[in-house]
Order: sequence, then structure tokens, then C-alpha cells
Amino acid sequence: MVFELQAVVWTTLILFVLLMVQGTLVPFNQGLAWGLGSRDAARDKSAFQERTGRTIANHIEGMLLFIPLAIMVALLELSSALTLWGTALYLGGRVAFTLFYLPGIPYLRSAAWGVAILGIILLAVPVFAVML
Repeated sequence: MVFELQAVVWTTLILFVLLMVQGTLVPFNQGLAWGLGSRDAARDKSAFQERTGRTIANHIEGMLLFIPLAIMVALLELSSALTLWGTALYLGGRVAFTLFYLPGIPYLRSAAWGVAILGIILLAVPVFAVML
């Protein structure tokens, strides 16, 4: 399996871990009964829960850009040093973004986001080159 597709699995694992963290926080902050119930009555979330939700949303947005490109690279056999670097930058940027954003570390999380976006751009270059 090409590295680009392996990274799809890894980025999915990151999302899974984030979802498990988010779910684990509910009984501690809102109570087990509320967490297992219908959740019709809203309860305030902790700052960490809010950051976890934003991290998940941001990660999904990145996945929506990355995964189709990774699949196209694999299907069109476009894997190269450029796509490998792009994939590594995306994956490393996503891990770093998560590690910086969850505890609320400013600036570095934005830099990590930028690294991931650069990775997506590098992955997109050969895909769009084939289309032109």
C-alpha cells in the first residue's frame, strides 16, 4: 500500500482518538446519566470540550481535502517524492495541530495547521497537473 493511503488510515485513527476523547469527557463534565440520555436539555461544556469539538471539526475539514487527493494519487499512480513529502507534512501537521490545540497552545497550532495545508497543496499539484 502506498504511503499516501497509509496516511489515510493514520488520519482516520487520529479522528477516532479525538472522538473517544470527546466522548470520555461527557460523563466527567455533564454526568453519566445525561451522557447516556437523550441530551435534550443542553448542558454547558468545559473549555477543553469546546476545543476538542473544534479540533474534530478542523480535522474533518482537513480530511475532506486530503483523502480524495490521496486516493487520486494512488489510483493514478502519481506517488512521487513530492506526494510523499506532502503526505508526511499533512500527517505531521495534523498530529502537531491536535497536540497544540487541545491544551490551548496558541500560535504553534496555527503553524501546524499551515504545515498540513502545505502538505495538501503538495499532494494536489500532480493530481491537478494530470487534469490540465
